[in-house]
Amino acid sequence: MSLRRITLVADDYGLAPGVSLAIRQLLAEGRLSGTSCLTVGTFWPEAARLLRDLPAAGPVEIGLHLCLTGPFAPLSPQLRIGAGWQRFPSLAALVRLSLARRLPPGALSAEIEAQHAAFVAAFGRDPDFIDGHQHVHLLPGVAETLALTLRSAGIHPRWIRRCGDRPRRILRRPFAVKSLALQALSLRSDAVLADVAGRRNDSFCGVYDFVDRGYGVLFERWLETTSDRAVIMCHPGLVDARLAALDPVTGMRAVEYRYFAGPDFPEALRRHGATLAPFGAPAAANRPVPAVEAPIRRGIG
Repeated sequence: MSLRRITLVADDYGLAPGVSLAIRQLLAEGRLSGTSCLTVGTFWPEAARLLRDLPAAGPVEIGLHLCLTGPFAPLSPQLRIGAGWQRFPSLAALVRLSLARRLPPGALSAEIEAQHAAFVAAFGRDPDFIDGHQHVHLLPGVAETLALTLRSAGIHPRWIRRCGDRPRRILRRPFAVKSLALQALSLRSDAVLADVAGRRNDSFCGVYDFVDRGYGVLFERWLETTSDRAVIMCHPGLVDARLAALDPVTGMRAVEYRYFAGPDFPEALRRHGATLAPFGAPAAANRPVPAVEAPIRRGIG
């Protein structure tokens, strides 16, 4: 019986040193399929250098985590000056602007280009895939501008993340209401983004409330309800003061990291007939997850 291929992607690489360190350790141990990178923060240049030089255990995909929310300053002067965004708005404020069709497309396009350029400057190539911090790439106005920007610049990522799934799968998982909302946004963005990406995933999970209710149990529920070529997002990290100053999600990042670094994770994949693989990769890129527990390093370094 063939194994189901799961693409496990750690979001928020570059957010803070502890987050980046945890993700690099998991990549080096073969515990992740890839990561998506925040190129807007002050920690990005050093984090990018360390990731570029990392000897990974197998093929991994490195993507762009498009950011339009949070405590960061936009990279583009057009968005800072033309739209007056000295800092990105909250997600709630961005959604209001999106639904009111008040997002400035020209300045938004310049910001997308600037974040993409920061990725290319670090790695010398386009990102393998694109997704959005807090799923902003699916929002009305953002999806259209992203598609137009990629098309105009001749940027062709291998895939752009869908955050939807079949309703019957979603309804078998916790936090179905939020997942159904993301499904609606994904359905809307499909026609917009389909022609600028090589592929888009049909199955997606990883949504929860960042409260510790037994992360391993939750992850196994996702494994039970996903299809072949599913994408699962995760947010592992080591917690430090710099992370706490930037993001409200702290403790659960450490919980996720311990789970993926420990022995329960590969055992869960084995029980559910799953293996890690970069999305859309050939069968040769599929790999078993090492069963030896990865060391948990407390220091940030």
